[in-house]
Amino acid sequence: MKLGVNYPWVHCGHDFGPKPPPWAGGAPTDWGAVGDELARLRALGVRSARWWVLAGGVNLPCGSEIAAFADRRPFGPGFPAAAERWVPRGPLPALPDAFLDDFDRLLAACEAADVGLWPSLVSFEAFLPIEDQTGGVTSGGRGAVVLDPAFLDAVLEPLLDVCEARPAGVFAVEVVNEPRWAMQPGWLASRFGEHPPWVRAEAMSGFVRDAAERIAARGLTASVGFLDGAVPWLSVGALASLRALAARGRYLHQHHHYPGVTGARTLVPAWRQAIRPCWLGELATSRHGRWHDPGLREDDPTRFLEARLELVRRRGYDGALLWARRATDPHVLWGERTESQARAIAGEPR
Repeated sequence: MKLGVNYPWVHCGHDFGPKPPPWAGGAPTDWGAVGDELARLRALGVRSARWWVLAGGVNLPCGSEIAAFADRRPFGPGFPAAAERWVPRGPLPALPDAFLDDFDRLLAACEAADVGLWPSLVSFEAFLPIEDQTGGVTSGGRGAVVLDPAFLDAVLEPLLDVCEARPAGVFAVEVVNEPRWAMQPGWLASRFGEHPPWVRAEAMSGFVRDAAERIAARGLTASVGFLDGAVPWLSVGALASLRALAARGRYLHQHHHYPGVTGARTLVPAWRQAIRPCWLGELATSRHGRWHDPGLREDDPTRFLEARLELVRRRGYDGALLWARRATDPHVLWGERTESQARAIAGEPR
């Protein structure tokens, strides 16, 4: 089975180009160290690495204050009064050369390590209400910015130019990570209570379709990190478009399996997903939120991950991406036991 890893960042959301102005003194990303780590992962049998590019939007627009381009406003009638978002006054500036240079350095490091890059353009947090960070930086609240067609011209297209120049370093290009959470009523209920979806399903469907078709038009493979591979909210037109791209070898579907989050006690077979081929885009490396399929070894810390990966293979998935090399949430447990089990399932020597 093809094995990959969610790297997925050095500094979440600001690995590339100038940092948000209040954080401008932070050290730039050490791409040499990244390359060394990718080479070590390659020795485990890892063939691809998923990487958050903009994540929750903390560095959008890159290296600039977002207040220069958008106004901070409440979401509006029907939404909690405390929920705010950024409303653009005009198009964002294009990505600066320093951002694209850093992205090219990452691709070069992937090429050298023989690990295909799987960049994820934006994550669901970008569509949720504004979160104030240290020093006046904000994340989230950027749904209106990202869903503006000008965003794809200013951000996605320049990144695809870099990818086209280094196709050997690119495995796939992901449009968005777990978009369902942007439309799930009740998300962040402890903070906001019940509320309408932050983004309409039709708007997210259009964004996914447009971006995936742009990626495929460049001769690259598009992807979406769906939490639920059945995607009941996706529009008929968007689903048909993704299926057509998959039939041409230009789209890879993803399902993320977290029994403790979604309540799905067993792993849905790949042949029941909405689109094939399908990868398990996030596979927890800890036993937090245990899997309940028969025959697993969830009580054995030396074999549970290997047994999970064997189940993924039996259920027909084309590959799996381990969660996660650098994240620190409860679904992560990375160490020698994790690496040993990854080697075993990838067929690499222990």
